[in-house]
Amino acid sequence: MMGLMMGHWRRLLYWAVPIFCAVTSIPVSAQLFTDRTEVSLTGVIGLYSTGCSWGDYDGDGRLDLYVTNWGTATSSPVNSLFRNEGEHLFSDRAMDAGVAVRGNSSAAAFADYDNDGAVDLYVADFYEQDRLYKNTGAGAFTEVGRSQGLIDLERQGSVVSLAWGDYDNDGFLDIYLGKYYFANDFYTNRRDGTFARVSDVGIADGRDAIDVSWFDYDNDGDLDLYLVNRDQENRLYRNDLSSAGTFTELAGLLGVANDEIGQAAAWGDYDRDGDGDLYVANVGANALYRNESGESFIDVAAQVGVRTDAIGWFTADVAWSDLDGDGQLDLFLANGGDRRPQTDVVYLATSDGNFRNATSEVGILQAQTVSFRTDVAIADYDGDGAPDIYVTDGRNYTELPNGLFQNQTLDERFLSVQVRGRGGVLGGSNASGFGTRMTLYDGAGAIWGHRHVADLAGASFGVDPEQTYRLEVFFPVTGEVVLREGLTAGDGLITITEP
Repeated sequence: MMGLMMGHWRRLLYWAVPIFCAVTSIPVSAQLFTDRTEVSLTGVIGLYSTGCSWGDYDGDGRLDLYVTNWGTATSSPVNSLFRNEGEHLFSDRAMDAGVAVRGNSSAAAFADYDNDGAVDLYVADFYEQDRLYKNTGAGAFTEVGRSQGLIDLERQGSVVSLAWGDYDNDGFLDIYLGKYYFANDFYTNRRDGTFARVSDVGIADGRDAIDVSWFDYDNDGDLDLYLVNRDQENRLYRNDLSSAGTFTELAGLLGVANDEIGQAAAWGDYDRDGDGDLYVANVGANALYRNESGESFIDVAAQVGVRTDAIGWFTADVAWSDLDGDGQLDLFLANGGDRRPQTDVVYLATSDGNFRNATSEVGILQAQTVSFRTDVAIADYDGDGAPDIYVTDGRNYTELPNGLFQNQTLDERFLSVQVRGRGGVLGGSNASGFGTRMTLYDGAGAIWGHRHVADLAGASFGVDPEQTYRLEVFFPVTGEVVLREGLTAGDGLITITEP
């Protein structure tokens, strides 16, 4: 799914402290994935991994991977920056690049915060001050957060989640930090490479935000904010800056104030009606909130078959993606956590608007092993168009490593899209393209797929090889809509740049 640009920390401390769019789907083969963990050298043995983020930090056109780690009684934690060398091989360049963080990192996320074309990196720490790394453009980073006091200026509470997003549509990315034991923090980008703490826009929630995400749920062109709170009701803040100068909390009114033991959330338009639906992962029953044109949400998890499963439930993280290339969004549930080991779950969408548990069919053998998952990030790391999966695990210091699973679906079943904003200095959207909306239409003019950009992984649309498609890309700052027509499967990576 494109929705989540954050490297989440998943549950290390929990126990210690509307009708479906009538578009024909296309048949696919069952065997989808091959385990590349061992050959890729991305297993991270001996550490408790807490999160991960994809981004092309060296500008070579291949997605690289940053993994955050936590210390154990017998290990000294150090994070990894896996440079993508091609041919399913990665090498850890964290030391060379200057991002070999030692400490208890809880989350990380790539983004180009200064719009210079190079991917920067934010690393959150549970106990100490966070780090902000500026990319020097030479395959290395300089730390400018702690050393120059640019962000996380006052250490209060413990950061466990983070999200980049341009909340005020000025073309520069801002950052929201979810915390335990204190109110969340929000920093606005000053447009000069520095950040200012903001506390007067109505989103300083103090409910132990274990997951945070920016998403324009009402399609009005500005980003709204959803918080998953541990043991308390979740929050949805509608962005009303243009009319009232603040955000308005509407979770209860709109029906998404889920009060289960929250773990994570992911946005995706599963019913292909042009607005984002919301999946909330919990300890206990999960929820799928169908978006009713931004006016309300309806929990349809039980109705479509994704509420609970026979194995019991502790979902640490969740991601949307069209895994099998049939044009419909599927779900990957990274399950287990701390003292609740479970198996992962792969839900494939069916043509009638429901989902089926296909975990035993798709070739991810590790997913059928009990695990203590902490995070999942989906991206096309090998450039063949098909979305691949990386999961982090809390048992990799004892037995089960993190996992990298390559999607074997043929590239002729996918269209791959990346977007680039022209940046705030030039009056455009942020260079990372976060907040951009992509809508793919089939030959009959029906919505085939809808994506919202919230990370650097790009978008993979499963398509019918026999059809042509039209793509519309909406850039929120300028309101520009870029059209591409006559697109077919196997066209390779399509890059859309804001005019």
